[in-house]
Amino acid sequence: MLAIVAKLPAQPGKGAELAEAMKGIAEKVQANESGNHGYSVHRSSDNADLVMIYELYDDQEALNAHREHMKGMGVNLAELLAGKPELEYFETV
Repeated sequence: MLAIVAKLPAQPGKGAELAEAMKGIAEKVQANESGNHGYSVHRSSDNADLVMIYELYDDQEALNAHREHMKGMGVNLAELLAGKPELEYFETV
C-alpha cells in the first residue's frame, strides 16, 4: 500500500473553502477509483488555512490512475492555494 500526506496551504481566510472543495474531490475519488482505500480531508487545529489530505492506494499503478482521474476532473484550486502543496509518500511496512 502507498500512503500520501498532502499539506495544502490556503490563501489567508480561504481554509474552509479549500477544505470544502477537497471534500467534494474526496467523494469523487472514493466513488470512482477502485485502487483508492482512503482520501480524507483535515484542517489544522493550529492554522485554519492549512488543509491536510491523507490518501491510501493499492500501489503505484493506482496512484497513477488517481493522477489521471484528477486531470480529467479539471480541478483548479489555484485561486484557493497560497503555495505549492507539500507531499510526503509512505509505504506500508
